[in-house]
Amino acid sequence: MKIERLWGGRFKELPSNEIINFLSGRDTKGVPPCDERLIQYDLWGNTAHALMLFKQGILSKEETKKIIQGLREIESLYQEGKFKLDPLKEDVHTNIESYLIEKLGVEFGGKIHTGRSRNDQIALDMRLYLRDQALEFISEITSLMEILLKRANEHSLTIMPGYTHHQHAIATSFGHLLLSFVEAFDRDVKRFFNWFDLFNKNPLGAAAGYGTSFNLDRIFTSRLLGFDGPTVNVTDPITQRWEAEAELGYAISMTMNHLSTLAQILIILSTKEFGMIKLDDRHCSGSSIMPQKRNPCTLEVIKAKTSFIHGMLMSIISEGKALFMGYNRDTQWTKYWIMDIIDEARPSLSVMSDVIRFLQVNKEEMFARAEEDFSGATALMEWLVQSYSLPLRKAKMIVERAVKYSEFEKEDKVSLSALNKALMELKVNIKIDEKQVEEIQRPERILKVASPLGTPSQKRMKEAFQSFRHLLEINKELLKRKKRQIEIAKRFILKKKKALVD
Repeated sequence: MKIERLWGGRFKELPSNEIINFLSGRDTKGVPPCDERLIQYDLWGNTAHALMLFKQGILSKEETKKIIQGLREIESLYQEGKFKLDPLKEDVHTNIESYLIEKLGVEFGGKIHTGRSRNDQIALDMRLYLRDQALEFISEITSLMEILLKRANEHSLTIMPGYTHHQHAIATSFGHLLLSFVEAFDRDVKRFFNWFDLFNKNPLGAAAGYGTSFNLDRIFTSRLLGFDGPTVNVTDPITQRWEAEAELGYAISMTMNHLSTLAQILIILSTKEFGMIKLDDRHCSGSSIMPQKRNPCTLEVIKAKTSFIHGMLMSIISEGKALFMGYNRDTQWTKYWIMDIIDEARPSLSVMSDVIRFLQVNKEEMFARAEEDFSGATALMEWLVQSYSLPLRKAKMIVERAVKYSEFEKEDKVSLSALNKALMELKVNIKIDEKQVEEIQRPERILKVASPLGTPSQKRMKEAFQSFRHLLEINKELLKRKKRQIEIAKRFILKKKKALVD
């Protein structure tokens, strides 16, 4: 029997499965074991370690060949979904080593752990995992920036009121509003790139945190794993294991703050009271009891996820505040928190991209609102300063009084009579006609005369588009270079494996 959704009859288009999954959170699905995500990275690390042990003469060719073949077999099983982690074997590292010992015997499989500890194994696996996640976030944010840039260009001349304190401030454009988030997300991209500068370093060889007597080549494993090089100190990546997670978590948290702020703006602008935008049906949901409801649940979920991520980040940061030197079991939990952060955050970027792509804009309503509530008062004040060399503070006093008197007249912009009354009271002799007063306060003029860099004037918007497009190209090129570095490492390790096994 087909089960009907409890809402949706008033919608032209229902949300996609992706959006429904996004909205339902963990209500009907569980979270997979954390170490399942690390299987591919642990196999990569094991392979690099074995090849290095062979290069250093610590393992024989036959021993290394058998270990590599065993790791290949696990990889094939994993890709087929047949390699399952046994909870009794604690973690991914022990599961893989146990498989090799059972398959090859302890004489061969038991040698993969030579010169190594589970401490540097997990530090390695997590850095490889976090590095891939950082790249994915950069890619997703870049895509969102491109969509924002496209929609901003479409609405560069779509006038709307700017707000401060949730009240009308000065006229701006919807395109300029969207561009402000392009700049914010560009900072987020830089934070993720900064993670590479701080943590794309190889912890393998640290063992339990103090190295080993085996002659390990940490530079060679760094090449095999796509790192910039090994950590200078072997104790640091073990004691401060939490820090790579916290740094990525912070970058994600800042990104989510920007998404959440954008979500709140869109929610308010889409309300009946504002009526400036309309969310596409696919990004809304209905009510189980109220037939008319069209709720912006997608955007509300982004806000909720942001709060959740703040809590997880604080847990990671708190974890790192009082650790003794070397490994502490406390840091095992940082793995759970950062994976929760990643799981909650990543879908938010593609969902927000979809929201922006299909957003409908009510230009007429935006313009009408931009003419209301004395939005041109600041422009009038600045015109008085520029035209008559008045001190800004005095011009502000004049316009403040003019606003007050205009409110008595039931006006929502400064009237000529109110302005003249204010001028007379403050003993300022200025002659101005009604047409001038109206023209100065018109929102399209306000945007036209805005001159500093970064303002919503047409000229400055064109400059901003060029600047942001240039930034996007820089980010894309740097992303390509980071991915290429990893691909070169993968080809290098494949070449070394083939030379040994094939």
